[in-house]
Formats: sequence, C-alpha cells, structure tokens
Amino acid sequence: MAAATVKVAGDGIVEPPRSALIFLGTGCSSALPNLMCLIQPSDPPVTSAPNLYPYRRTKTLITGFSICSSMHVYTTLLWCNTSLLIDYYSAEGKHKYILIDVGKTFWEQVFRWFTFYKIPRIDSVILTHEHADAVLGLDDIRTVQPFSPTNDIDPTPIYLTQDAMKSIAVKFPYLVQKNLKPGQEIRRVAQLDWKIIENDCKKPFVASGLEFVPLPVMHGEDYVCLGFLFGERYKVAYISDISRFPPTTESYISKDGGQQLDLLILDTLYKKGSHNTHFCFPQSLDAVKRICPKRALFVGMTHEFDHHRDNEFLEDWSKRNLDISLFVFRPTVVHVDDLVDALRQFSLYTESLGCVHSSIFRSIHGNMIIWYGAWMKRTHENKQLLSATLLSVLANVASMAILIEHSFFDAYAGESRDGSPAAKFFTGGIVTLSSATLSANETGVSYNSLPIFKDRFHKMDGATAGVCLKSQSMPRIVGLFVWKSLQCCYTYILTSEYRKTVVRYLDGFALDIKYDVFRVVYVSGDSVLNVQFCPQHTVLENEVDKNEVYPVVQEFKDL
Repeated sequence: MAAATVKVAGDGIVEPPRSALIFLGTGCSSALPNLMCLIQPSDPPVTSAPNLYPYRRTKTLITGFSICSSMHVYTTLLWCNTSLLIDYYSAEGKHKYILIDVGKTFWEQVFRWFTFYKIPRIDSVILTHEHADAVLGLDDIRTVQPFSPTNDIDPTPIYLTQDAMKSIAVKFPYLVQKNLKPGQEIRRVAQLDWKIIENDCKKPFVASGLEFVPLPVMHGEDYVCLGFLFGERYKVAYISDISRFPPTTESYISKDGGQQLDLLILDTLYKKGSHNTHFCFPQSLDAVKRICPKRALFVGMTHEFDHHRDNEFLEDWSKRNLDISLFVFRPTVVHVDDLVDALRQFSLYTESLGCVHSSIFRSIHGNMIIWYGAWMKRTHENKQLLSATLLSVLANVASMAILIEHSFFDAYAGESRDGSPAAKFFTGGIVTLSSATLSANETGVSYNSLPIFKDRFHKMDGATAGVCLKSQSMPRIVGLFVWKSLQCCYTYILTSEYRKTVVRYLDGFALDIKYDVFRVVYVSGDSVLNVQFCPQHTVLENEVDKNEVYPVVQEFKDL
C-alpha cells in the first residue's frame, strides 16, 4: 500500500486510509556500501551475490566485503542513513508527513521513496541530535518546498534541542539567519522555523498534530541524544542512536514501568562486541528482553549483517521469547454468553500480568470454550507463579464451566498465505484446532509431522494460515488453522483427499486426537489478533520483491 493512497481489498471493499511508518533508511552513519570495501576490495574477489535478501539466497559465506561489493553491482542496494517518515492520518481526515532526521542521504531518500510512495511534501521535521547523519540534509529541505526566488513561503517547522540549535547555527548559518545584512543578495534557501524542545520525558510537544515524548538516551557517556515516543492508540518508540539507557527513560517505555510498547525501533551497529557510542546486537537483544515491546525493529546496521541469515536467527530467538497459553473449558450453564463475558473480563485482567494479546474461541458443534493468551517468555518459576495466579482468578467462573485442561505452548512452526510471520484472525472468524496427545515413545511426531503440515497447508485453498503448537508441560501438540469462511473449512474437511492423506498418516500413531471448529468471539485490542510463529523482533532494511527494493512500511489504523 502506498503511504498516501486508499487501499482496495480483494473483495472490492475500499479500506479507510491509515497512518504508516516508512523507513527511508536503516544504515549506519557512513551508509552502505562501505566505500573502503570498494576501493580496497577483498582478495580473492567476490564471485557470487551475497545473501542480502531472500531472493538472492546462496550458500556462500558472506563477509562485509562481499556484501558491499554486491551492493556496488546491484546499484539500487544503498542503505541510507537511518531516517523515519511518519505518514500521520489525523482525525480530521488529512495526511501529515513528519520526518525524523535529515541525514547525508536525504536527497537519495526523496528521489527513491518520496516518488515511489507519492509523498507530496514534508510538514515538519524532528531531529534526534545534530550529528552529520541526522542534519546534513537540512539544506536539501528546499527541494521539497514550494519554489520562491524570494523565499516567500511558509517555513517548515524543525523541532530540536537548544544544544542542537547552537551546533546547527554554526554548520548552517544561512539557514538560521533571520534578516539579510545590508547589501546581501537574496538567495533561495530552505525556509525553516526552529522550535526548541526539552530532553525530558515529562515535556512532550506536538508536531503536525501528533504528540511526541522526548526520550533522552546516552550516545556516548558525554553526549545526550533524543529518541521519541509517539502514537495515541499504538505506542511507538524510535531510538536510532544509543549507547546506554538512563534508568528514567528505560522505565518510561518498559512494560515494567506501566506501558508496553507496540513497536520499539532500536539502534544496532555491529553484530558482535560493543561500541562506545552505539548499541550492538547483543546489547539491543538485551534491551528488548528488558523493555518487552510487542514488536521490535533494529536499525543503523553496518555491513556485518546479513538480511536473510540474521532474520532466521531472530526468528529462532523470538520463538524462545513468546509463550502461548490455552485454557479449555466445558460450560455448565445454559447461557454460554455469560461465560464469554467473564472470560473477556479475565482477558482485561491478564494485560496487567504481561499478556500481549488474548482471544476466546467458541465451539460451533460441541460444548467447548477456549481462552488463548500470548505472553513474553519468562522463567519456569515465574511461569508457575503466573499459572497459580491465573487459576485463582478463574475460580470465579467455576460455577459456569469446568476447566478441562490448561498448558503453556511453544509455536514451533507455521505457514501463512500472504507470507507474513503470523496467523491473523479476527472477531467472527473461523479457526480449527486439532489436539493430539502423544505416547511416551512418540514425542518426536511433533517434528516428524512438519513436512506433511507444510505440504497440506499449500493445498488447503480456504485456509489463510496455520500454526503448530507444542506443550511445554505434557506430550501434546496442537494445530491451529485460520479459515476464510466456515464453508471453506467444511469443504476441505469433507474432501476424500484429506481423509486419505492426513487421517491415514495419523492412524499410524497411538494418538488421542481431538478436533473441532470454532468461531472467534473475542479478540483483545483492535479485533484483530496475530498468532506469531515467526520473529517478534526482526532486523529489517528494505524488503525486496521482483528484483526491486522497497522501504519497510508499518501501517497503523489509528496511530
């Protein structure tokens, strides 16, 4: 979806415009490729393209030199200075374009992405600090302003700290100067309106109608840089340059501090070790564990990173940091809606315990209710305490239902029709769950069945996604599939091909198999829930499709 257009769904329904985050660049301060890799190439020379993106996968061992050399060959592969464009669709029905940082590669970013996404202007600019990779594109702001040889145009607001203002006044005196000196000619320059902000979490400001909270962080022990927290319904923290979190800032954006981020965008310079002015991969992962956002994206990378391989690592890392809980109930009351209402209240309560999202499934054919919850990974001891707390809270539904069983699960495999790393379902949607209890000597069936799971999914025309779950406390696996409609679900289940392959395959194991069809009657948040089976925290630069390079775009319905 282009950031400023209306999206038309496959069924012809026009979806309302949305706010979006467009990553104009996620490279380090010197951008990529590293020019030293080109003027002093590796020996022997590179002979094959690196594994930069999924469609260029090879078995070649990738080095920094090979990545940069291949970027030189594929001229569209330039990782620009880290910069974020916020396409804010306001309540008044207007798009506002807010840019965070204007670095050395700003002209390239406008040429490549503003034209592609039809971005018509910049309404305001926010600066994290005054280093070259954040401000040296300020002069080029005039290229996206209306032309006036006499500079008779409305200036673009620039939000920055007083220290940054002092530095920029030295770097760009002609952009700061208010009045011409006697005899000085008028020259066309960017017209900017400098607005001073504080490096204090308690002093938010508003840019183009959207509120921002400054997040002071250390960028080296002698320098304070700003990140920003923004979003009304979805909380996003953008921190592009950091070497250490001050305790007050980390507490402000962490789940333990009282507000869980929907998205954390975080600095990650080198793949190994540490750096005096930036987070590196190990420190970024540790920060994600402490802050516990629902999702994290890493930016500011050097040529050490390999897009595909490192995302595979993060996929495995993320799976180890998400627990799925299932509570299965058999109602004992006639009015099951009362039980569903009680479980809705239970869902609201679990948010205070760290539940990322939750949902309620109601059996269409049988007498069963399932409560689903996703949690950030925790220790075994903490999980036992959590289970005890949840069971004590659920005691108030004992008069309405019998708790048949409950367990924590790992999502160890999944497929989706659109290629996304999550199975998405919504209130009113259809899901099927198949549960198999394994005998002691057949626990390996959970992984042995993966080939048939993947093969069958691509033949299930009516299914949009599927996830395999494995219990952490008992020999049990659960398959969850999301369907386009109830009719699509029945069509597949009743086909003879299904009975001949899947059922026949499972007959070879001593399994206690249960299967049922459910309607989703509740989803926390925005009535859409993502069952993550791939990375929660992902290193991303530019996504690739058909030999073209596109910036990462994160859409939000109501930012």
